[in-house]
Amino acid sequence: MNQDKIHLINKIFKNETIRTVWDKEEEKYYISVVDIVRVLVDSKEPRKYWN
Repeated sequence: MNQDKIHLINKIFKNETIRTVWDKEEEKYYISVVDIVRVLVDSKEPRKYWN
């Protein structure tokens, strides 16, 4: 089930690398917003865009 979510995220974001971390205790994924911003705005410096 969890791997399905990662595949969905990759499809949504054009197969770009989106960093994710699985917290086993909380049973939640944490997804890098900066990576999503990078893909959406096609920025070389997504952290600056985020600021």
